[in-house]
Amino acid sequence: MKQEDESYCLKELSEGSRHAFEWLFLEWHPRLVDFFVRLLDGDEETAYDYAQDVFFDIWMSRKKFSEVKSFSAYLFQMARYKVYNHFDKSAVKSRFCREAAATGADSTPSGESALYASETRSRIYDTLEHMPQKRRKVFIMSRLQGYSNEQIATKLGIDKRTVENHITNVLAALRRVVKILIVLCVAGL
Repeated sequence: MKQEDESYCLKELSEGSRHAFEWLFLEWHPRLVDFFVRLLDGDEETAYDYAQDVFFDIWMSRKKFSEVKSFSAYLFQMARYKVYNHFDKSAVKSRFCREAAATGADSTPSGESALYASETRSRIYDTLEHMPQKRRKVFIMSRLQGYSNEQIATKLGIDKRTVENHITNVLAALRRVVKILIVLCVAGL
């Protein structure tokens, strides 16, 4: 592909062209899957899933692609970050399993930890229930329904900064609740 064709395609993508996205997908998806397969020691299923994730991310952030000079460089950098995260998560999971096996810890929660989890969940929902309606709605749309701050602002007819303030305030309140619960748990109360 010529550099001019790629630049044009990226410009079209940034303007929301599904045709440009489809063309990039068909052109680059097989190469991206192969790249992931090599990095993931032949795990084709995960490679395919990660390639899909990368193209989903590209579509969701398509507006910034008018500024991208080399799609392949950008694409494979996204892929490398995806693999780094994969191995970071694997390392954490592996370390947790080793430590749990070494201490003889059971992977199923004890009755006591299940009780603490239930109590924590209950306190979080109670805290949310006592918040102003709009703040609660913004938080639920953001954290439970997956809307972006811009989408929430548009749907509710408020400023994006107001959405961010609502979310910040809810998270601060929830942190206080969780800190109190941790203190009570440690104190054995």
